[in-house]
This record gives sequence, C-alpha cells and structure tokens, in this order.
Amino acid sequence: MQREHHKRKPGRPKASRSSQTMTQILRTASFLFMEHGYEKVSLVTVAQSCGLTKASVYYYFNNKAVLFTECLLLVLKIAHDQTASIMSGSGSLQHRLLTVAQRFMSNAHIEFESMMREASTELTEEQVGSIRTAEQALHILLKDIFQRAIDEGEIAECDPMLLSHVFTAMLTVRNRKEVINEQKSVDQAAEEVIQLLWRGLAPRQ
Repeated sequence: MQREHHKRKPGRPKASRSSQTMTQILRTASFLFMEHGYEKVSLVTVAQSCGLTKASVYYYFNNKAVLFTECLLLVLKIAHDQTASIMSGSGSLQHRLLTVAQRFMSNAHIEFESMMREASTELTEEQVGSIRTAEQALHILLKDIFQRAIDEGEIAECDPMLLSHVFTAMLTVRNRKEVINEQKSVDQAAEEVIQLLWRGLAPRQ
C-alpha cells in the first residue's frame, strides 16, 4: 500500500512570525518614506532593507499605496501617543511643548504635505481620508490642550485649532539646512521655536 504524500499548501506564516514580519516591514518602510518621500521608495527597496524577498512584502501589502497608507497611520499614531504622553506629564505647558518640539525635530523627514502630493495619484479617496483622519486626531489633541491652557489663563485667548496647526508647522524647519546646521543644533532651534511661539514678535519690554 502506497503511502500518500500530502504537499503542504502554502499559507500564512505562524501568527507570531506574521506579526513580527509585518511590524518589521512597516517600521522599515516608514523610515524610508519619511527619509526619501513616496516616489523614491519601492516595495523592492523595502524588501532589500528588511532582508526579505519582494514576494514577502507583496504578501503582506498588495501595493505601495497600501503600504504607504499603513506606514503613515503608524507614524501618526506614534506621534499622537507620544505627544499625549508628554503633554500629560509634569511641568509647565512651555516646557512640555519644548519636549514635544525636541522629540519631533530630532528626526529629519520629508515634509508631510510633499509626501501626500507625491502619493496623491496612487492613493484612493478612502486611503487619503484615513490618513487625514489620523492627522486630524493629532491636531484635535493639541487643540484640546491649548484650549485647557486658555481656560486656565496660562496662555492668551486665541483659536486653539489655529495654534495647533501653527505649532506643528513651525517644527518643519527641522528640514532646513539654513536653520539646522553646524552653528545651530536641533535643541537650540527647538527652544527658539518655542520662545517665538510663546512670546510672539512684540519687542521685549
């Protein structure tokens, strides 16, 4: 009687390995997208950087647009959670804002809107919507923090959502070599940004 040989059907890796591989791909791809932008990164590049085959990356992410979307959602969630943790800590609002600025500015990356413009022709409306929702969550977090500071008299009356956008926009100077260079460190620039935000442009009395 012949013994039957059953070929193992290809399927998903074990759950733990699947989770680890997906996390590795997401974190590596996130770094590459933030460092080089959308157009210069391919799934082949991501696979090589992870030490995986192209087929492995395609197994988890059908195309670059899907991977890009998941990466931005991850990056925005990390930014949201880190900001929430810092802003709920001790110290003055000014000190906590400085910590957020230093954390954000310590990592050079492509400007967010530039990446979105590069990717716009390949992203679906649903993908763009999910990214914008995650981005908005960060601004809502900051808006609520600024509103509380206004209510408590720690800062002047203003539009807290506008202040949220102004604050995050100011931090993008990290990408400018004429600002961050051999003469000025990230921490020095971050402190000047917060001082400017905090005191405004009025002459010191």
